[in-house]
Amino acid sequence: MMRNPDANADDKVFCDGKLESLAGQLRRAWENENYTDEILIEYHACTFEIVVEYMKYLYERGKPLADILNYFEKKGWPDYLYSAEFIRSKPLPNGELHWAAHRLHVGESSSREILFFIAFLVCMDHSPERLHNYKNWLNVLLPCRMMDVLIKSFIPGYPYLPKYEISNYREWWMTPLLDALAQPPEQRPAALAAHMGNWCRLMRPLNWRPKNERKKFYHFFDFAFEVALAVCAYDIDDSSFRDHPYYPRDLVNHYREHIRHTRDAWRAEGVGAGVELFPSAPPRRIDLAQSKRKNFARWVELVCDGYDDAVEGVLKTMGKPRKVENLFGLLNALQDAGHAIQADIKDDDSLGCQASDLTDARGMGPFEVPASDPPEGPGRCMAILRALAAWVTPRGYRMIDLDDEDDAWHAVLVRAEYHEEFLALSRSLGLRTRTPEQVYED
Repeated sequence: MMRNPDANADDKVFCDGKLESLAGQLRRAWENENYTDEILIEYHACTFEIVVEYMKYLYERGKPLADILNYFEKKGWPDYLYSAEFIRSKPLPNGELHWAAHRLHVGESSSREILFFIAFLVCMDHSPERLHNYKNWLNVLLPCRMMDVLIKSFIPGYPYLPKYEISNYREWWMTPLLDALAQPPEQRPAALAAHMGNWCRLMRPLNWRPKNERKKFYHFFDFAFEVALAVCAYDIDDSSFRDHPYYPRDLVNHYREHIRHTRDAWRAEGVGAGVELFPSAPPRRIDLAQSKRKNFARWVELVCDGYDDAVEGVLKTMGKPRKVENLFGLLNALQDAGHAIQADIKDDDSLGCQASDLTDARGMGPFEVPASDPPEGPGRCMAILRALAAWVTPRGYRMIDLDDEDDAWHAVLVRAEYHEEFLALSRSLGLRTRTPEQVYED
């Protein structure tokens, strides 16, 4: 049985295939002694990453926690130590030893397998030794506030910086968790419950899909390990969301029963990392009726629905042209800011995600794409766009198609009261606009 109740028979087959493939990869470094050191170093450098991924698939496949821990203690960790020592023993041509490429890396676009491993270690390892010696298996390339807050809750000497760089690859799903932890203790359970209610939507860019959008080869194997860590770190009541299908409650249960009052008895109740957290400031949104922007800047402002940071980002990228000569580049900039649809003619997956992002940014609530009929391709894209245009209209917005004379979909949402102004600005900028009825029909 899979841990995720939404999993089906295809998910089990895929998961079993991944486990077999990963086991084969782990065997390579030991079964090819005739390979050169350079090749063996490449194999051994991947050992820990593969071990962690293997453990994560064991978890997703529904294996008991005790079995996963037994694999890690008896096989995974010894294999990693052997690989690490092998790499350290091989000098580079200049006489220096290889750097620790074998560790897990915290970077701008780090894999979520890191969170699984940290959650597993925190919740299952009764000894503090391996956790406190994190530098043996963790390499921080780009410090991350959320990771540091969570790890420091279990390792008091772990560093916490006064300032962190912003990464667009991770902030969209990390910041909401930090905002929940920044609430007063009595409000954290409700804040985390709301966050878990929104967790699936936040995971859309990482391949989560509702059932009516899942295709034959769709697989999403992940859980809210960061939420489990937060619950354990801050001793938060999870009763209101513990039945969520993507909440790893079994790890939290084991931690509370076996770890919290033994290994982590040093930490007072509810203090977590012991650092002060502040909720993120809401994005600045200007009053479109009072704005003084004109021409191209006003056009961008209407498309971005008044979100000033998004407007300034697009203007920084595009300047303020009198005529738009590079519509593709403009729409890329708008889509990067989450304020446009820009998708290949067959890419219904991306288009569905972008549609949901547009409606969410405007506070209209989640847009549910229609059932998979047709199941994929251009016809599916048109069905999504037709549904979106109909869905936003009673909510005070209009969808406008932008014609770039190519084989892609380009569309934006504009408030109904500025619809005519937007069309006039588009004409003055040399942009061709079309209504949904003109474009999204079979």
